[in-house]
Amino acid sequence: MHNYPFVLHNFVTGKHSVKLVLPETWQAKDLFDQLQKNLVEFSKWLVWANKIDSVQKEVDSIKQFQQKMVDGTAFNLVILVDETPAGMIDLHYLSSKSGEVGYWLSNDFQHLGIMTKCVEFLKKYAFEQLRLDYLILRTHPQNFASQNVAKRSGFKYQEIDDNGHKKFVLRNNAGRR
Repeated sequence: MHNYPFVLHNFVTGKHSVKLVLPETWQAKDLFDQLQKNLVEFSKWLVWANKIDSVQKEVDSIKQFQQKMVDGTAFNLVILVDETPAGMIDLHYLSSKSGEVGYWLSNDFQHLGIMTKCVEFLKKYAFEQLRLDYLILRTHPQNFASQNVAKRSGFKYQEIDDNGHKKFVLRNNAGRR
């Protein structure tokens, strides 16, 4: 167990304590283990899932996330459930106007409201801190659980994109300040 001096957000849902923290390379083994445990399902929805085939590749991914955060092109967080890395959530393709929401969570913790609360936090951060105009969330057409997260978080279905994914958009009604 590690001490997290900088927790961006935390909440309790049911019997689980959830924290959103910055990605660190020491989390790679736990994240890799979660990806492997959930690989059959994740590979249906996430094009990159099969490419992370070693702990070192997860370390490399985390280093890329960290660099993109420094560059201002992404914002990545690890989802800790009961102190264990159980998934990730991020804003990618980040610009001054928009960002695209992405996430994954171990099957052990799905359907408990955890991802919806994580998306709610990311949405608030994107609109209040980053002052983005809108967010995009894309899902595989058959990923109904992810589509439900989008709808519960206020995203509106827009279209099927060029890659065959369902595209949802959420506009910042407060506008720029």
